[in-house]
Amino acid sequence: NDRLRVCPDGKTGSYDRIVPKFQKLVAGRGDKEYYVRGTFTKHNLDFTNDILEMERLGFDQISVEPVVSDPQLDYSIQEEDLPVVFKEYEHLANIMIEKKKAGKCFNFFHFMIDLNQGPCAIKRLRGCSCGNEYVAITPTGEIFPCHQFVGDDQWIMGNVLDGTYDHDMKNRFAAANVYTKEDCKNCWAKFYCSGGCNANNYKYERNILKPHKITCKLEQKRLECAIMIQAAMAE
Repeated sequence: NDRLRVCPDGKTGSYDRIVPKFQKLVAGRGDKEYYVRGTFTKHNLDFTNDILEMERLGFDQISVEPVVSDPQLDYSIQEEDLPVVFKEYEHLANIMIEKKKAGKCFNFFHFMIDLNQGPCAIKRLRGCSCGNEYVAITPTGEIFPCHQFVGDDQWIMGNVLDGTYDHDMKNRFAAANVYTKEDCKNCWAKFYCSGGCNANNYKYERNILKPHKITCKLEQKRLECAIMIQAAMAE
């Protein structure tokens, strides 16, 4: 955490400051839902240790996700990192199986999968439906398809202060689904990842209809592990 998330002074790590605040927040929510979220980078591919530390700190609803960054940055996840990441996901899955069989285990967001029902059809086809069911509004009123597009003016959809709205852009995002993304058509995981994150696709491939290959492989591996856990618990 402290390598990349520092305080405004540019050098002091934020970990010791934020953890007690998160613990207080979760305690105050009682039985209400929450997720404590972390990010793993090339610098901490042994992220199972981070997840177990979160559990030790009292968190039982956990999401730790791969970094989304410029591939030129030294902490970005590269193709050569995938074998290590895959083994780590398997390691985490095996630990969770042991904990589940012992009667006490945390939830890990990316291993939660409903093989019997799952989300509605439209969610399976286009995920978060950014630019339609979800948008981001800036303090100055600009409308963006989602928060990850904020700051890139080519994606401004309009402005809530002057009433402008780009319906063509809305329709462009509405049409972005697993059937219009060529790489998704023959993928076994398409109805569980819904074509990936459009912002992520654009960040890496400069095209919302072109899924990022590394992200696809990570998602497929997470689904494999999720299925493995369910199979183990059904024995």
